[in-house]
Amino acid sequence: MMTILPEMTRAEMEQLLAEERVGRVGLNDDPQPYIVPTDFAYLGGVIYIHTPAAGRKARLARSNPHVCFEVDRYNSTVTDFQSIIIRGRITEVSSPDERRKAMQMLAEKAARSGGVIPHGKSPGNSARIAIFKIDIGDMTGIKSPANGHP
Repeated sequence: MMTILPEMTRAEMEQLLAEERVGRVGLNDDPQPYIVPTDFAYLGGVIYIHTPAAGRKARLARSNPHVCFEVDRYNSTVTDFQSIIIRGRITEVSSPDERRKAMQMLAEKAARSGGVIPHGKSPGNSARIAIFKIDIGDMTGIKSPANGHP
């Protein structure tokens, strides 16, 4: 017997994106995908991430804009969970104002979760950090049945 999991509403998905700090970005590293956890910020249909400008994640994001992003939350027994899959396009943020806004959102989210983001605190350091945004093409989510039981 196959169990169909309930779909999340748009409001539930946006709440999860606002509350969770870490997601997983999937990039094309032909012939295999490259999937890596990353902290993120969400605002108005756009996900912002940051990474070392010379790193693998940045190189792959620049070479192919097609991306997948996943965010989840679950309890210790994985009986109560939520999971979102996003497909979209990733582009590097070059506007100084948008870069500043993205770094501020990332820092605020880190502070709420008890972490800190040291990037950009010393002169010249922010130039070594690339900011990317993912424009959401489609977003789907599933959640556990009521009370975490089928």
